[in-house]
Amino acid sequence: MNKLKNWLGIVLIVAAPLLAHQSWFKNRSVKEQLKKAVVHYNEGRFATAETILNKTLKQQGDNYKSVAWYLLMKANYGLNKMEESREMARNILQSDPQSTYVKHVFSCLGDMFVDEGKYLAALRMYLRARALQSDELFLEKIDQRIMNTLKVNISLPRVDEMLSVEFDLQNRSILLLTKAYGAIYAGQPDDGAQTLSGINIDNLPDRYFDFYEELLLATYRPPRENITIGVVLPLSGEYQSQGNLFLEGLKSAIQSQPDELHNLSLVIYDNRSKGIETIRVVKVLAKKQEIIAIVGPLNAGNALIAANSLSGSMIPLLIPTSVQNGLVTLGENILQLNSDENTRGRFAARYAVQKLGLKNIAVLAPANEMGHNLVDSFCKELDLLGQIPVKLEWYSDVPEDLRRQFRSIRKTAWELMPKEDEYSEFLGLEIDSLDALFTISVDDFFDLPKDQEKVLSSKDSSKISLDTIDGMYLPISPNHLSYLATQFPLYNLNTQVIGNEAWQNLEILNQENIGPHLSKMIVISNRKKFVQNELSVQVDYLNNNEFFFQGFDCVQLLSAVINEDNLDRKTILDRLNSMDEFHGMERIFSFSGEPSNLNKALQVLQYDQNNFSSLGFFKGDSLITSFFQAP
Repeated sequence: MNKLKNWLGIVLIVAAPLLAHQSWFKNRSVKEQLKKAVVHYNEGRFATAETILNKTLKQQGDNYKSVAWYLLMKANYGLNKMEESREMARNILQSDPQSTYVKHVFSCLGDMFVDEGKYLAALRMYLRARALQSDELFLEKIDQRIMNTLKVNISLPRVDEMLSVEFDLQNRSILLLTKAYGAIYAGQPDDGAQTLSGINIDNLPDRYFDFYEELLLATYRPPRENITIGVVLPLSGEYQSQGNLFLEGLKSAIQSQPDELHNLSLVIYDNRSKGIETIRVVKVLAKKQEIIAIVGPLNAGNALIAANSLSGSMIPLLIPTSVQNGLVTLGENILQLNSDENTRGRFAARYAVQKLGLKNIAVLAPANEMGHNLVDSFCKELDLLGQIPVKLEWYSDVPEDLRRQFRSIRKTAWELMPKEDEYSEFLGLEIDSLDALFTISVDDFFDLPKDQEKVLSSKDSSKISLDTIDGMYLPISPNHLSYLATQFPLYNLNTQVIGNEAWQNLEILNQENIGPHLSKMIVISNRKKFVQNELSVQVDYLNNNEFFFQGFDCVQLLSAVINEDNLDRKTILDRLNSMDEFHGMERIFSFSGEPSNLNKALQVLQYDQNNFSSLGFFKGDSLITSFFQAP
């Protein structure tokens, strides 16, 4: 027996370092798998991260279970698997309540509730995360989430319920702010003032102090009705720069209208630049009856997805940037704030023929969807006006070399040159009637040398300025201006250029080798070239940025139709559909005519002397000008 015990002791002594070594390798393997999962998650490959984490959880012990659960929670959230994500949250809260990841669990749960439109539950989660007294960076992110959430008209009785069980002094101050905001939002500024008086400033976090002062000032103003607008923007992902500029425009417009009769509140959702997120958030917003309209998204693809998702709804969906054809046909509730490509091409042709009187018109355009849409509508309108293009040329990809296209256009210009009559020098010659009495012999005439036909070479033809093509329609893709503008002057086409909004770049146009050749160019555009800075905030680099001003103009447009009583979704939709003319900071809106949910206002700009000037604008089928128009 003693020998057996001694043998077991020897085995354990020998096996112990081996087991420890094996455990070290296992832990190292788990760490490597977790690192891989984090990399995949950060790059948006949530499904791959989920697969790695599920395998890791099956293989590992308890050492890294909490972090694996948390990562799996985030991956499931990214895949929109809400119930699976909540299950991971419960695992952490139940098995490891002291984990450093608990604060992140509450924050993620709050985000999930916001996505589902459960703002009260979200506020609870954010406050629980905040009460854990985390680091300053985490608190800053949580406070931003709380600020966004408490402005979504949370029920006052529910806030009182939360106050009755909340003991954290800072959280109590935040809840009192929420209650005061709700009272002011409901048109009860006196109740809001009374609630604010109960806040101990020493217990109010610094980041909330500006909001506290705004509410304090609001209690001195007369009661105002509040309007809530949903906003869907790409605040992260591929299009985040556009989304954040648009958001700055929204905020600046609201700040510039402090004395309006209504308080305009925004419920902002980040669609992460993704279609699946767009579907989810627009459906959440549409279910909220207090939200009377939705603005966004920006990307053309996501705008189409949103329009399809809400095609059977009555909530107005304002698409601010898309120029897609047929978008408004998806539903009467879809309002396209940018004129579509068909309208742009049609108005360009109408201006060329009816206003400028052009006859011989050539077209050079990119062979992409935008180019085909613009040119098709341009040519159809020309046909209705009794004309056809004398030349139509296309280019593919980036137009680095357009020699073939421009030479072809110049060849057409030469062919349009008037032919010289070989007897023109004898026309008008008077013949004495007495000469007819004599016989005329061909021998009496000298042999005249025949005119030699001009032979043009590629070397000398481009040096001759041709003006037989009256106008050229040159719609270009964004970022192609530098290529077109530098090549056009080389081919000496003395013609009237008509372009689209992609030509609105003075930095390129004003170069010495470009500007003089494009004098008097006409641009048909949805926006002005420059906007006077009349904002109450400093815009700096935002000045002249189209996304910033599109956001600004959206608020101005909505403010124009909500400054009346009895507001609901149908009323807002009817007022927008019947809007004849409204001038925003950068754009003009006109929904008159059919379809009534498409903006049919386009501005006519002329480039001259290193700047653009406005010649007027189209409103529906009419051209409104500020100068005398000949009959």
